[in-house]
Amino acid sequence: MVFVFAIAYILTSIESQKNLISLIAKDFSTTIIPYFILIFLLQFVNWTLEALKFYFLLPDSKNLSFNQVLKSVYVGNLTAIVTPKRLGNFIGRNWILKDKAQQVTISTISGNFYQLFITIIMAFCSFLYLYFFKTQFLLELKYYFLLLVFFYLLLLFLIGYTIFNNNWHPIVNKLKLVKYFNISTDHLNSISSFKRIKVLFFAMSRYWIFIFQYYLLLKGFNITVDFLDVIILVGLLFGTVTFLPSFAPGNLGTREALSIFILGGSALGIKFALVSFLVWSVNVAFSALIGAGLLFTSKTIKW
Repeated sequence: MVFVFAIAYILTSIESQKNLISLIAKDFSTTIIPYFILIFLLQFVNWTLEALKFYFLLPDSKNLSFNQVLKSVYVGNLTAIVTPKRLGNFIGRNWILKDKAQQVTISTISGNFYQLFITIIMAFCSFLYLYFFKTQFLLELKYYFLLLVFFYLLLLFLIGYTIFNNNWHPIVNKLKLVKYFNISTDHLNSISSFKRIKVLFFAMSRYWIFIFQYYLLLKGFNITVDFLDVIILVGLLFGTVTFLPSFAPGNLGTREALSIFILGGSALGIKFALVSFLVWSVNVAFSALIGAGLLFTSKTIKW
């Protein structure tokens, strides 16, 4: 239902900007090709960083080939694309690293929490920046933004606690659902604080890859936007869409509609939505195709 409303809102916004499609079509010239190649290459950096994050969270990772871990990440992208919120990425990873299915599942979930923690940090900073430095745009919404600042601050403490504290592990291990799937958080206890910080570094690096991809495409479309504004816009976008219900892969549609809404339904908002779609296409859809290719050519999977 959210997806339907999002698509309807996008189409309505485009209809109000009738000349925009022809203007965007003109921007699809040879000048944008170098920018698109760059974001395409950054896609490989993005998923290599995700593989490093996953590699450090896996137990006995020294006995694993990093190429196998990277392959599992791409195959995980294939299974993630058909599941809400991309939560099914552990399925494809298990297909490749099937001898470590229990550890793969919990390490993937743990890695998702690290990435969520970075998303919340950047969203918190974005809302805080708007509250203190862009008060002229908030008007009567200023107090609602203050509530959002406190909400994201609370989330930071809660998620930070789950990442750096092991006291909650016994409680999770007693849950019926956890027992049913025969998974355990025990091996997470052995991950040192230094290693957890390194995983956070990889998660933050991935986030900055997305920011650079947005910025490069905006430049490619000759849209004059300060780099700081791109950081704030991406922070608001990722931080908000994470909590919106959506069954579409990677929040497709919802993210684009929110992009238009944040920028007031303007032509800039529609172009920013297009940039969001292209970033999604390269990082999610194309990486899923790579995962499909690796799956069908892999000797690990026996049909």
